[in-house]
This record gives sequence, C-alpha cells and structure tokens, in this order.
Amino acid sequence: MQKIAPKNSTIINVCIIPDYNARKKCIEFSQSLKSKNTTFLLDGTSKFAHMTVFMARFGDSEILKVLDAVKNVLLDKGSFFCEHVGYFMTSGRYLEVSYRKSEEFMYLHEALIKRLKDFRINPGKPFEEGYFAPYTKEQKNNAKETGYDLARNLYRPHVTLTRYKEGKVPEIFPGFVPAKLSFNLDKVCVYKADDNGAVFELLKEFNIK
Repeated sequence: MQKIAPKNSTIINVCIIPDYNARKKCIEFSQSLKSKNTTFLLDGTSKFAHMTVFMARFGDSEILKVLDAVKNVLLDKGSFFCEHVGYFMTSGRYLEVSYRKSEEFMYLHEALIKRLKDFRINPGKPFEEGYFAPYTKEQKNNAKETGYDLARNLYRPHVTLTRYKEGKVPEIFPGFVPAKLSFNLDKVCVYKADDNGAVFELLKEFNIK
C-alpha cells in the first residue's frame, strides 16, 4: 500500500441519493446525535446523506472517463426498492442506517466495479485511504482489486449518520423514533469525496426511471 496520496488524484464516490423524506429523517437523526464525541453530522449543506455503491481514487485526467462509464452502466438499470432494515455501529465507530443487500444492489455494485476499476490510479497498489481503517486482510484484498475496501462480500448498503471519536462510542445504542427510511431508487450521483469518503462536490447526477 502507498502511504502518500498520489498527486493530481481524487476520490470519486458513486452513490445513491435517498428521496426527500429519507434524507430529511437521516439529517434529523444525525443532528440528534450532536455531542463533543461526534466528529461530523449530516446537515444537507456540507455533509450529505448518501449511500455509496462504489468508491475509489482516480487520476484527475480520468474523471471524464469515469463519468462516461457510470452513464453507460446506468443505461439499462431501472429503479429498485431500497429497504431500510435497521441501524449498525461499525468497528470503525461509524453509526449507519442499514439497507437490505438485495440482488439489485449487488448487480449495480458489481457492474460499477467492472466498468470503473481499471480507470483508478495505481491499480493493485492503492494509497491507504483514511476510510479503510480498521484494515482487515479482506479489506486490503478488495482495495487492491477494486479500489474500494468494502467491495463485494463486504459491501453493505448504508447511510452514515456520524462517526464517534476514539474511545467515545456510547455504551447504550442511540434510540431513534420509528421512521420510514425505505425508498425507491430514482437518483444516482457521482461526487468528489474527502479523505474519509464523505461527498462534497457533485460531478454528475443521473435520474433513474
């Protein structure tokens, strides 16, 4: 693994954007977790509710090719149901809204890997991104093969609400008022992402019928 980020490169996050109601509730839940122990919160302005489908680092010169490849993947992809199934605290201290890992999700995930992985910078020897931690053997293999540590068997559809500081994960799991967070897919976006995988600059938006 490289220890220094390659120059003139950008993390690109291809993600599903939840519908208005699900986005609104995710922001409300995230904001309710505000404390000195959380590192960020969703606000809909600088931190967006999104569900990563594939993410990797690409050379800036390849970004237009990436956008075109995503467009081609989505040409024959229709809408599908994104079913909310609960909440999850990862070993990396991220609190997530979980969605069912359906065949439709995996079909889209694998199609994006197939089309995009060869465009990424330094295939087989990726920079060790901040969002890779904690790093298991399977995550390392996924990163080398695809650029995304949570690819394939480790892929889980989710929306991140916040991340807790080291040693500050609450002992009691946060309680949320029951809410309808399921939605029908109607939008896939391509964003630039920061070193933690959080999206910040929209590059392209695709509407799904």
